[in-house]
Formats: sequence, structure tokens, C-alpha cells
Amino acid sequence: MNPSTSPSTRPSPMPEQILVVDDERDMRLLLRYQLEQEGYAVTEASDGKAALRLLNECSPGLIITDVRMPFMSGLELLREAKQVLPATEVIVATGYAEVETAIECMRAGAFDLIRKPFNIREMYSCVTRALDRYRLNISADLVRASQSFFETNEFDRIPQAIVEGSRGLMAADAVVLLMQDVQGRLQVAHACGLSSDAEGSLLRELGERVVQALSSDRTPALAAPGLEDRRLGSIQALGREVSVILHPLAVGERVLGVLGLLRRDGLRMFGKKELDRAAMLASHVVLALENWRLACQLASSERLATLGQVAAGIGHEINNPAAYVLSNLGYIQEQVAALREGEPVDLVELEQAVVDAREGALRISDIVRDMRSLAKTDEEAGGWFELNEAIRSALRIARVETMRQASVLTELPGGLEVKGSPGPVSQVFVNLLVNAAQALEARDSPRKEIRVTARREADMAIIEVSDTGPGIPSEVLSRLFQPFFTTKGSTGTGLGLSISRNIVRRLGGDIAVRSVLGDGTVFTVSLPARPVEEDRKVLVVPSRSAV
Repeated sequence: MNPSTSPSTRPSPMPEQILVVDDERDMRLLLRYQLEQEGYAVTEASDGKAALRLLNECSPGLIITDVRMPFMSGLELLREAKQVLPATEVIVATGYAEVETAIECMRAGAFDLIRKPFNIREMYSCVTRALDRYRLNISADLVRASQSFFETNEFDRIPQAIVEGSRGLMAADAVVLLMQDVQGRLQVAHACGLSSDAEGSLLRELGERVVQALSSDRTPALAAPGLEDRRLGSIQALGREVSVILHPLAVGERVLGVLGLLRRDGLRMFGKKELDRAAMLASHVVLALENWRLACQLASSERLATLGQVAAGIGHEINNPAAYVLSNLGYIQEQVAALREGEPVDLVELEQAVVDAREGALRISDIVRDMRSLAKTDEEAGGWFELNEAIRSALRIARVETMRQASVLTELPGGLEVKGSPGPVSQVFVNLLVNAAQALEARDSPRKEIRVTARREADMAIIEVSDTGPGIPSEVLSRLFQPFFTTKGSTGTGLGLSISRNIVRRLGGDIAVRSVLGDGTVFTVSLPARPVEEDRKVLVVPSRSAV
């Protein structure tokens, strides 16, 4: 069931539409009578030009046309109809057994060629097969569009995939996906084919009218020349020959937004037949948007999950400097009491205890700052910041995980700035460091190393996180960045690398991986670097410390 409509308000499926085109009135009436007896909806046209004018009114799944007619032949009609409605099947009927005609019709896309006078059983069989293929093709197109919604490995591209898939399925000139913001107002999540910002604003305004009427009318709105929806009023501002479908998207009483479809060609106007297809499409769009919403929630919680994963280590990291601070404060308290009693005190040792206590407190402050930075949900596209700030924060957070498994070597340049916010970028490197430590955990080898290096290449910062672990099989390597793919069983969400790549790509960079079985793995992160003066030198500081 389409979540945006209830059984009482959802439009009933229309009977299959067949357009019969023949210049002989008796033949049209005979075919109409026979087909209507089978439950089909039949429209007549006396020639090809009249048939073209009817195409958008009835949107037929099948056209049965004579070959020889005045004004426009059946072959010409076939070619024109395939331009307007590519999915519509065409059966060509003729009383002339002309091989050349048959060949030309089949080349032009005819489903079949039948001869007059009709054998009723053969005609029924041909009609049934043609409509079966029409329905199959429509279903296949819907499946392909739906797959494009769900196959994207980047959650943020789902609105774009919805719009592009909907445009192809509905043969629309423009598509806009409108979604509600936190104030409940519709905003453009993604659009394609719009001729101007004004056109997008008009569609958003019409979408608002559809949403405002949802309490009394949950059906999609269709507006075209000669066919108006009371919720929309006139759409003349969009153009004289424009037709529009605005389909509300909702789950129960919760409104997600509106899918807007637009055609500008008067010969290809949306009709009532397209509403059935739009309803099926909308149900898939709602599922994709719900999937996107849940994925975004998981992405937001992934940072906290990462903190949880290293919580024990962070507790240990805080406990050590806390004990150090308390020990020095205890000594300071004793010395202050001695001063009050007039006893001699070594002021140099007392001053050193104050310095040590301060250093321990600063260490705790750094750890807390790292945790807060990682847990923030601030916008990734911030200003420029020191790359080392994010990397060293990640090294501190993941320190216990990494130091248990390997020695950590770093080679980080000073003064290298990248765009974004330290928290999300730090999350990327925490994920990579923890993954490297886990890869080394099961390896029985005297050489266990994790190496973090950074350098500038032109206008990019290149950071590599490598390990001397067992490597990754090729069949796993190709799926590493797929959402929910994990090799850790129930202990992994399968979102860490996918979210990390999304973060980096939003910043204009990328993540790549290379691995050789038995010879370790290297993850390479590239991020846009802040331009520097040509004569400015960057200091590289090698280190064996994780902080």
C-alpha cells in the first residue's frame, strides 16, 4: 500500500486504455464493441492526426491502427506515437499483404502485424500479449528506477537518485523533490530540468497547497490545460502547455514532502493514466526517503558508537593523568600546611608539583575536548583548520586500541590546513586507526606497525593510514565502502567506512584503499588543502608518539 494514501482515498486502477485508429467507421465500432466486452477502455480516432491529438488524453497502453488512412498513414502514426509514448505498444492492421509494409512497421517498433478481416481469437491473443508486454515494460522501468534509489552507496545522493530515476520513469521534462524542513516548510531537496529558479519556486508553492489540503484530500494533484485541480488553481504561470503532477509523500500522518513532475510539451501532457504510475513510484520514493532518514540517524549515532568502542581506553587515558593531578595536589596541600606551621619548604619542588598538576589537568582537558569534538554534529563544510589537530585528536582517542596491538609511527607536516571541521575529520581517522588495530589483533607477527603520514600534493592533502596486517581479500575489498557491509559479525555496524567516505566526499575529497594479502593495507584520504605561498616551507615532524 502507498503510505501516502488510504484505501478509501487512493485512486482506483484504471482499465487498460486502447486507441483504435481506422478510417472505416464500421471497423472502429466492431473493434470497440469486441474490446469493451473484454473489459478494456476504448477510444476511437478516424485518422492518424486525430489519434495524435488523443494520445495524451487517454494515454493508451496499446494502439491498433490501420495502415492506409488519409492525412497520415499507420506507419507514420506508429513512428510519431513512439516518440510521444515510447512504452505504448502498437498493433498494425492491414488488408494488404505487403511484405515491405510489414518490415517497415516492425523496424519502427510495431508489436505485431495482423491482417483484415480479423480472426477474433487471434486478435484477442495479440491484444493480450501486447498489453502484457506493456505492463511488463512499465514494471521493469519501475523496478530499475527503484533500484537506483536504493543502490547508491552514498546516503546524501538518495534525493538526487530519486529525482533522476523519477524523471526517466515518468518521461518528465523536470522533476523536483520537495521535503519539509524543521519548521514544516517545503524546501527543494533536489531538482533537475527546471528552466529557472522561478519555476522551482512556483512548484514549491503548488506543493505547499497540496500539503495544506492533506487533511481532506490525500490524492495526487494533476493539472493540465483543460484539466485543473481545485487545490492548485491556475498553473498558467508555468506555461500555456505545461502539465504537472504533484504527489504527496507521507507515512501515516507524518508528511515527508511532495514529488513534483512537469512536462512542457502540449503533445505529451500528463493524463489520468500517469497518476497510477506516479502512485506506484511514490510508494517507492517514500520507502527510499525512510531508508535515508534511518541511515542519517545511524550516521549521527555512529560517532557516539565510535566513542563507545574506545570508551574503556578513554577511561584509562583520563584515569592516569587524573591520578597524577591528585598526587601532585596532595603534595601541594601538605607543603602549604607546612608553610602555615612555619616549617621549611622546598619551593622548587613545590613549583614543579604545580607545573606537573597543571600538565595533568591539561591532558584531561585535551581528552575531553577530543571527545566533544568527535561527538559534535556540526556542519562538515566549516572553515580552514590545522590537519594535525584532527589527526592527533584521533590518535589520542584511539590510543589504547592501537598501543595494545602495534607501535604507531607518524610523519605529519606542520602548517597544512584543510577545509571542514575537526570533529568529523577526526571521526574518519578514528575509524581507520581502530580498523587497523583490529586487523593486527589476530596476526601473529613480530612486526606490528600502524603508520600515519601526510603530505601535500598540489592543492590536495594526502593522508595515508597503513598497517602491517594480514591484508584484505579482493572480494571483500570491492565492498568495503558499501553501507552495512561488515566482516566483524554482530560487533560491527558496517557503517564506519561508508560514513567516513561520505564525510570526505562532502569536503571535496575521497578515500581509496589498496591491499595485498599477507602484506598489509593502506587507506589513502585526500582532502582539499588551503593554498599556500610558493616560498612558504612546510615542516615535517617525524615521530613515534601517538600524541
